[in-house]
Amino acid sequence: MKSYNTPSEAYLSVLEDVFFDPEYECSPRGQLVKEKTDYSFRVLQPDFKPIVTMCPERNEAIKAYTKKELDLYLSKTNKVEDFAKASKFWNHIANADGTVNSAYGHLIWKKKSLGKDVKMTPWDWCVNSLKSDKDTRQAVLRFSLPEHHYSGNKDFVCTLGGNFLIRDNKLHLSISMRSNDLVLGLTYDMPFFMKLIYIMRDELLDTYPNLEIGSYTHFAHSFHVYDRNKDKVLAMLGLS
Repeated sequence: MKSYNTPSEAYLSVLEDVFFDPEYECSPRGQLVKEKTDYSFRVLQPDFKPIVTMCPERNEAIKAYTKKELDLYLSKTNKVEDFAKASKFWNHIANADGTVNSAYGHLIWKKKSLGKDVKMTPWDWCVNSLKSDKDTRQAVLRFSLPEHHYSGNKDFVCTLGGNFLIRDNKLHLSISMRSNDLVLGLTYDMPFFMKLIYIMRDELLDTYPNLEIGSYTHFAHSFHVYDRNKDKVLAMLGLS
């Protein structure tokens, strides 16, 4: 697994690797993609700033949408009317009841889906696990749920889950995804996931006052670039 110092360094390296040296070329739902499978990388100095590429115009778009999506997740909403203010795309994948499944903040901070006797959110589970045992391996943060498995689902959650670990007094987070679009997915996913490390660290400081920020590890069963986005890719890599 490759390690990088910054999120932007990691992003550009992975983008170049998948685009120019794909493991497969396939067409899920009839849409041509270049793909690498079961691929991972680590960021040693995680932060939640927008990804910076070699294309100034693209950077402005990334910066603007990163803020919108981060604000949506932190608001804990799952209403499509809120998400559609950031991008009309969300209207096309909304549920009949006016919600979206991939409302990550809602999934981890509002949805009480854990616990047989005492219901708690996935986030609460992680906080309690880490406070109870500094060396725990059970601080699993769930995103994809069994209820998302139904025919006709237009918003099949891409993120499977995360795992917080405290090792050598540093808080680390690993995220596992079933599918990750490198142009319109990873670009915005990383800042939010890395923000979670900082939020969790703040939650734990009363228990572990000297806890430090550790690394961020990202794993995807499918990293891919859609053929329709090749011009954006070349621009971000500084090749057009």
